[in-house]
Amino acid sequence: MKVSSYIAFIFVFSVSCYITNSYAEPTAPKAASVLSTIEKQTKEQSTPSSTATTKIRGLVKPLREAVLSTDVIAKITHINVKEGDRFKQGEKLVQFECSRQRAQLKAAEAEVLTKKMISENNESLSTFNAVGSLELEVSKVQLDKAMAELEAIKIGNYFICSFRAPWNGRVTEIKANAHEVIEPGREIMKILDDKSLEVEMIVPSGWLKWIKPGINISIAIDETGKNYDLEISRIGARVDPVSQTIRIFSGFKSDAADVLAGMSGAVTINSPD
Repeated sequence: MKVSSYIAFIFVFSVSCYITNSYAEPTAPKAASVLSTIEKQTKEQSTPSSTATTKIRGLVKPLREAVLSTDVIAKITHINVKEGDRFKQGEKLVQFECSRQRAQLKAAEAEVLTKKMISENNESLSTFNAVGSLELEVSKVQLDKAMAELEAIKIGNYFICSFRAPWNGRVTEIKANAHEVIEPGREIMKILDDKSLEVEMIVPSGWLKWIKPGINISIAIDETGKNYDLEISRIGARVDPVSQTIRIFSGFKSDAADVLAGMSGAVTINSPD
């Protein structure tokens, strides 16, 4: 009887220990897993972001543009380009009536030839003491004067008779017509270099603490719907004291053939938080 009771007690105790161990074993790893997840989330939330993304407006501008005008009265005979046309450096854009200038050039050339003959003649006579030293020097000075006047006319005629393109570019606006007589200072044509574009932005002057040339940014142009990579090229030299802003400029890092001057868009800059 005692032996049977002892065996039954051992059996019940073994079953009880088995059930207890089967429930206790998975509980510890599960609790550890939950604790690890909580610690990870807490760490992520407490770690501050090192950078912040900021969006500002940017305006596309040409590096080179010009307004063509003349400083003398001139008559336009022909305009060789139209608005939007492309041109190459040295190409003739506008032609003026130059008959009067050509006549002036011929007269100046004749004057130089005359003064040269007189100077050379006096030089020959001076070897025989047939001319005074003063007269000889005066003839030389008059020759120098005539040559200077001829050079001035040549330079003036180069600009008056035609306007040639200073660089490759496009015509943005034409403000005169053929056969018109243009008064000094009147605008005839506006041109720009459409291959040398940059993006101008106005940013808080406080950014001067970290912003510098060479930083990579990007712009989403409204008109094209595309994103373009930029690189900050230079920073303005003056802070606006009222708005506490400064201008910065950036260039396109890759081809942007579909971008035109005057377009604008949102510029994305990663700034320190």
